[in-house]
Amino acid sequence: MKKIYILLLFVASIVSAQKKEFKYSLAGVKKVVLESGTKIVLTAGNTAELVLTDNSKKHKEHENHRNHRNDEDYQKKKADKRKGLTAVYPGGKDNTDGYGFSVSKEGNVLYITDLMSYYKRNGINLVLPKTMNISVNAGNLGSVSLEGFTGEVEVATNTGKIQMKNVTGPITANTSVGKIDIDFDKVSQTSPITISSSVSEIDVSIPANTKADLELRTQGTVYTNFDFEAPKKKGLSNVSGNKSISSKLNNGGVKIYIKSSMGNIYLRKK
Repeated sequence: MKKIYILLLFVASIVSAQKKEFKYSLAGVKKVVLESGTKIVLTAGNTAELVLTDNSKKHKEHENHRNHRNDEDYQKKKADKRKGLTAVYPGGKDNTDGYGFSVSKEGNVLYITDLMSYYKRNGINLVLPKTMNISVNAGNLGSVSLEGFTGEVEVATNTGKIQMKNVTGPITANTSVGKIDIDFDKVSQTSPITISSSVSEIDVSIPANTKADLELRTQGTVYTNFDFEAPKKKGLSNVSGNKSISSKLNNGGVKIYIKSSMGNIYLRKK
C-alpha cells in the first residue's frame, strides 16, 4: 500500500509540473513583442490573457526517469537555497514566477524578454488572443510556429524555420537561413505583406480570390498554380528565367512581396 501511495504522489507531482503555467492579463494591450532564442509555439486563444508554459520535452523526460526520492530531496534542497531570492540575469530580473522572463508594459505594448540562454531552453508555448498584433524575434537559433491569428504578425529568425497557419496578415516574415511556410486563411488588404529568406525556400498558400499586386524575386525558380503571365520585353517572352516577376491577381490589390535570394518560391492557390 505504501508503494502505491508513493507512486500516486509521484504521478501527481509530474502532472502538476506539466500543467504549471504563467498567466498575465492583456487588458489594454494591443501588441505583444517577444524576444526568445528557442523554439516558440504561438497559439490563438479567446481570452484576454497571455498563457506561458514550458514546452520542454527533454525536461519532462528527465523528470520522469529520475528516482522519486532523489528528485524530492533535490528539489527541496534547491527550494531551500532559493528561498527569499529572485533570479537575476544579464538581461534583467525574472518577474514571471521562475520562468526566466522579464515582462513589462509600455503604453499599449507588452514586452516579453527571455532572460535564459538557448542552452537552458527547450521550447516555450504561448497562448495569445487571436486578434493580437504580434512581433517575435527568435534570435540566432530559435524557430517560430504560430496558428490562427488575425492581427498583424512580424517574425524574424536567423537559422530557424518560420511556420504560420490560418493567418490573415498583414505579415512580415524574415529569416536568413530558415525555411518559410505560410498558409493564409484570407489575405488582409490593409497593409503590404513581405516574406523573405536569404537561403531557403518559401512556400505560401493563399485563397484563389485574393486581390494582390505580386512581386516575386529569386535566383531560384518560382512554382505556382495561379495564372499569370511572365513579363515580356519588346514583345518577346523571357524564357531565360527572371530574377523578378510582377503580376496582378484578380485585378490587383494589396502588395505581396516574396523574396528568396537562393531558394525556390512556391505560391499555391487554395
